[in-house]
Amino acid sequence: MDEYKWWGKPGEPPQNLKTKKQLAELGLSPLKAVGIIRAQKYDVLLYDPDNPESCRPKRKPTEKQLETLAANREKARIKREYEEWYNEVGFIERDRVRAVKWARDELAAENLAILDTETTGLCDAEIVEIAVINRDGEPLLNTLIKPSIPIPAEVSAIHGITDEVVADAPSFPQIYPQIAEILKDKQLLIYNSDFDIRILNYCCKLHNLPSLKLKNRSECLMTWHAQWAGDWSYYHKDYRWQPLCGDHRALGDCLAALERLKKIAADSDRMNCPVPRPE
Repeated sequence: MDEYKWWGKPGEPPQNLKTKKQLAELGLSPLKAVGIIRAQKYDVLLYDPDNPESCRPKRKPTEKQLETLAANREKARIKREYEEWYNEVGFIERDRVRAVKWARDELAAENLAILDTETTGLCDAEIVEIAVINRDGEPLLNTLIKPSIPIPAEVSAIHGITDEVVADAPSFPQIYPQIAEILKDKQLLIYNSDFDIRILNYCCKLHNLPSLKLKNRSECLMTWHAQWAGDWSYYHKDYRWQPLCGDHRALGDCLAALERLKKIAADSDRMNCPVPRPE
């Protein structure tokens, strides 16, 4: 095999010798190189278009091969467009459908219960009202609770429960056995479950009562509702929470939560996809 220098230098290859790329432009396929240019990073093989042992005409594809090629290109286009849609907004639609199916499963559970509390505040707060309903909206528990601390006026302005309202109400230790019995073996649904469970745990600890151990058998409706609503924050990479819009009383908020659950379950469980889906 003849060796040549790079083009533009003494000993460059004759003009009739071609590289693989140049052969392709001529409609030829390489067979056996007749020359070589040795470079620092790679070698360039050279071929003679006039030598049938060095190269040959490219075979023309059959009609079937052309059809297969076109079909594969179409599949690749559909897959590319679907992935672009899915990565931009399609995952939001996927999560909506998941929320719908989840809500239907929740409503089908016979031991479903929805819980809500009203409190003296946000941190180190005590419960002033608690309600629990079943999946049919029937109250299993709805009672005021007298806390061991005063209810701040700014908190009373939200839920309307004052020290005077709870003056004759039972204390948390008095109502605890009833709470524990009602919640036993229940699958709990709570709007902002982290808050209510934290408050319940705090009250149990405050009065030296056993924990109700609700965390592992509770679902947060607020999180699922946010997923269903689909208000995605590309900055925070999460769904924005939506207000419950209840009446800020325990029973009213339980019923509002049940209505939210039913609304999610009534939605379509089919993905609304504006582009063809890959097979």
